Amino acid sequence: MFDLSRITRSGLVRHVDYHESVGSTNDRALELAARDELPLPLLVLTERQTGGRGRGTNRWWSASGALTFSLLVEAPAEALRPETRSQVALVAGLAVCEALEPLAPRAQWRVKWPNDVYLNGGKVCGILCESAPGQSERLIVGIGINVNNSMAEEKEPAAIAADGVPTGAVALVDFDSLSRELTDVLLAVLDRFDFRWSTLLQSGFRALAADYRQRCLLVGKTVTANLSGRRVVGVCRNIDDFGGLVLATESGSRTIVAGSIEAWQ
Repeated sequence: MFDLSRITRSGLVRHVDYHESVGSTNDRALELAARDELPLPLLVLTERQTGGRGRGTNRWWSASGALTFSLLVEAPAEALRPETRSQVALVAGLAVCEALEPLAPRAQWRVKWPNDVYLNGGKVCGILCESAPGQSERLIVGIGINVNNSMAEEKEPAAIAADGVPTGAVALVDFDSLSRELTDVLLAVLDRFDFRWSTLLQSGFRALAADYRQRCLLVGKTVTANLSGRRVVGVCRNIDDFGGLVLATESGSRTIVAGSIEAWQ
């Protein structure tokens, strides 16, 4: 169980919308986005998510011991233009890396552009950022982290893969067999996100780019990017100061600002 009073006292969010079980925290946050009277940032938190969504048609598989939540935040247009909103997922991934690293400092923590976090080569976290319809200055940041829900204990890995979580998924508990208090993990993530989000709004992604590059999983690898059904293959050379993925392709250098990564090696 989450310590809701402790979360509220932290001051990292101004409203907590808690559910023992909910279909999707992002869907719930989208519902709440239209309610102007609710103070932001707002946290939608659940013990169990039954219909979580990933990018595209993927679903975010979740089990007891996972940490799944969504943040509803203000995104002033003058600070975060619509064409730069893809940077939000990068910022969230960096924040998750920084929050989890002290819990397992000997592990290798990496961000996979644009919206995943990897622990020792396995996916430990997925991120889904969405705009709120009719609310141009409100964004939803959905985060799912495998904490105490050991992947090693799952009996049907094929079913997991069908739900959009790769068979290479890992949980924090799989690294060292230690269970964590989910409230502790949540507050650590909220704290780092608050810091990185403030930096993004005040100074832009350029101020975060160097830290993101240091953790980028894809640099030096040959990747296949899916751009709305059109595939681009190239070697990842860098992440630019605006969060774009810089690829060296057969036809020359190309920078991708939005898309998904299907494969890398």
